[in-house]
Amino acid sequence: MTQAERRHDRLAVRLSLIISRLVAGETLNMARLAAEFSVSVRTLRRDFRERLMYLDLEYRRGQCRLRSTGGGVQGELDALTFAHRAGLADIFPGLDRRLAGMLLTAGGMPCLVWQPPQSVSPASSLVFYRLVSAITACQRVLLLAEGERCDGLAPYRLISFAGCWYLTGELNGYITVHPLATIHAVTVLNTTFTPLKRLSQLTTQAGFIRALPHFSYIREALSPGPSEEDPGNILI
Repeated sequence: MTQAERRHDRLAVRLSLIISRLVAGETLNMARLAAEFSVSVRTLRRDFRERLMYLDLEYRRGQCRLRSTGGGVQGELDALTFAHRAGLADIFPGLDRRLAGMLLTAGGMPCLVWQPPQSVSPASSLVFYRLVSAITACQRVLLLAEGERCDGLAPYRLISFAGCWYLTGELNGYITVHPLATIHAVTVLNTTFTPLKRLSQLTTQAGFIRALPHFSYIREALSPGPSEEDPGNILI
């Protein structure tokens, strides 16, 4: 593990512990917290300002806590966490705990994010659940799709674009894209994998996402011949 990866892991653990304590109703003393995590108070303040900015925090005399609104703090935080992890937070201008609380308790439907209707079968619901489970646990899958059997595929991300879901992943050094509608069955294997940072970042880029409906044609056009392949690279 590189130094940058270790630093990222420490940050993730620190933020997770801070959030869990705030949700539990604790009032955190910044100086004590800094000593506990072996960081400076300045670093902690940057964590709160840049990485926990969606939380409605109250600061007083070197301490901070979640501002009490009389609503369900856990429900609001769950909604915020879901919005950020699903890439929906930017859709709502200024999304924070207060706005999430209003949306959760509002009667009717004050905001509407319209998507083209999709037909969802029980089979596709099970496939979707198993893929999310495999992605979060970094487990390889056996995937059966139209005309394909992918044994040991590493699933990276499910992406919704233009009314359709796509599974992005890697198999034998190649980037893979499968429309969810073409996947018939998924078996989660006991084999784990380590996601490649470069590939994971690629699947969040606008150009890549816009090309998802055309990926099979792009891959066919760009596929190298046997003499051009380099087993050390990730290929389209």
